[in-house]
Amino acid sequence: MAHTIKYIEAIPLTMMFREDLAPHLVRSGLLAFKNRMTLYRVELEGGFVGYGDGMGEAQDASVFVGADAIAGLRTIQHGGVQMALYDAVGKALDVPAHALMGRQVRTRIALGYWTAEVPPDVLARHAAEAASVGYKVYKTKCRPWWDPVAQVEAAAAAIGDSGLRLWLDFNGHLRDSRQAIQVLEELSRHDCVAGFESPIPQRDVRGYQEIRAAIDRPIAAHYGAGCCHVSSIPGWDPGVPAAEQIRRGQNDAFVLGGGDVEAIRERAAVADQATLPFWIQTIGSGLRAAWLAHVASTLQQATLSSLAAHTIWQRDITALPPIVSGQMQVPAGPGLGAEVDEDLIEELRNLPTPPQPRRITTVISPDGTRTHYNSEQQRHEAFHMREAHGFTRGIRLETWVDDSSSDFEDLFVRCNESPVVDAES
Repeated sequence: MAHTIKYIEAIPLTMMFREDLAPHLVRSGLLAFKNRMTLYRVELEGGFVGYGDGMGEAQDASVFVGADAIAGLRTIQHGGVQMALYDAVGKALDVPAHALMGRQVRTRIALGYWTAEVPPDVLARHAAEAASVGYKVYKTKCRPWWDPVAQVEAAAAAIGDSGLRLWLDFNGHLRDSRQAIQVLEELSRHDCVAGFESPIPQRDVRGYQEIRAAIDRPIAAHYGAGCCHVSSIPGWDPGVPAAEQIRRGQNDAFVLGGGDVEAIRERAAVADQATLPFWIQTIGSGLRAAWLAHVASTLQQATLSSLAAHTIWQRDITALPPIVSGQMQVPAGPGLGAEVDEDLIEELRNLPTPPQPRRITTVISPDGTRTHYNSEQQRHEAFHMREAHGFTRGIRLETWVDDSSSDFEDLFVRCNESPVVDAES
C-alpha cells in the first residue's frame, strides 16, 4: 500500500517567455498553450511526493488516484503524472529515475539550447548566450519569411570560435528537393551549421534521398511522422513508417518526441537496430529537462543533443546542473534529482495570464511587396502551397499588434478572405 497513489494535485502555472523571445514564440505552436503550464504533484500512501510538468491547462488526473504507482510507470500515459511517478517512486525506493527506466549507458547527456524562429539579431544574441554558458548545439527554426543566410551569418559572427553549432529545422517549408538543395548548399558553407531537420515534407522519400546525396550535412527527420504546419488538408504530410525511412535511406538521424517513456524506448530500440543516432525533444520546465536527462541516459543511440526548450522562460521552477562542453550531468539523488522552488510555484500559480491580442503579420519581400496575414496557419499554408516564395535574401517579417485602430480592424477583416498583397508603390 505504501506505493499506492494517494493524492494528485494539478497546479496551474503562468510561465512567462523571456522578453526578447516573446514576440516570436507567439508565432510558434506554443501560442496554443497561452503561457500556461501545469505542475502535477503526486503523493504516495507512504508520504513520498513527486512532481511532473505538462504544457497547457490541467488535465483531469483523478482517475489515477488509488492506482499502484510502480505499475503506473508503465501503464499511465499521462505525461505529467507519469513524470511525477518516476520522481515519487524513485524517492520511495531511494533510486534515481533512470534506474526505473532501463540500464544507464551514460552519466552525462548532450543537451541543446532551443528557440523558435527568430530574426537574425535575436538569433545572434541567443547563440552568443548559449555558447557562453556551455552549450555546443543550438536548435532553431528556419522559416520562409526570414533570410536564413542572414540568420546564420549573424549567429556565426556572434559565437566566434566557441564551437557552438546550429541545427536548422525547416518543418518541410523548403517544399521540394530542388529548392532545398539550393538553400542548404549555401547554408552548408558555414562551419557553424551542424545539420538540417525536416527540410521538405516527410512523405517525399525520394526528395530526401536526393538531398542526402547532394548535401554534406546530416539530415534529421521525425520518427515515422509528418512535420508540416498544414491543417486545412487532413493527412497532407503523414510521413512514412520508420521502417521505410530506414530501408530507403531517408535520413541520417531521428527526432523522437513525446512524454511516455515506454513509447520513447520502443522507438529508440528501432533506431538502435538501424544504428541511427537521435535526439529527444519536448517542451517544459527545467524539471522536464531533468526527466529528459534520465531517459536519454538509458538509450544507446541518444547521442545527439536532446532538448526540453527550458531555456525560453523568464524564471524556472527548478535549477539544473551546469552545462559543460555541451553536456549535462544526469541529476543525482533519488527520483528526478531536481528540487522545485515552492515559493516560486506559489507566485506563478497566482500570476495572471498575459493578454493574447490579435496580430497581423506582414511578409516584406526583397522587391518591396508586402503580404499581410491574420493567422499563423494562413501564413504557413501560403508558403507550403506555393502561393508565396520565401527564404530569399532580405526577406523579413513585421508584426502589427491590435491597437484598436480602424486601420487594423479593416486590414484584419480583409485578411479573413485571403492574404492581402500590397505591391510597392
